[in-house]
Amino acid sequence: MTKQVGCPTEITLDVIAGRWKVMVIFWLLQGERRFNQLQRDLSGITHRTLAKQLKEMEADGLVEREDFREIPPASSIG
Repeated sequence: MTKQVGCPTEITLDVIAGRWKVMVIFWLLQGERRFNQLQRDLSGITHRTLAKQLKEMEADGLVEREDFREIPPASSIG
């Protein structure tokens, strides 16, 4: 059975609940970040936890993922 939610505030709090999501949003509002940069910004978060949080946020429409298909990422010079 699905939970009935009637209040937009309750929906918002449900979507951003947790220890890391608000901090992820904070850093992403500063500008686009690659996964490893975001993990460094969020000192203390594990790779697994960040990946899980980002997948949940992507499913909720809060973030978009862009795959650059580069390993390792190309550095920009100049």
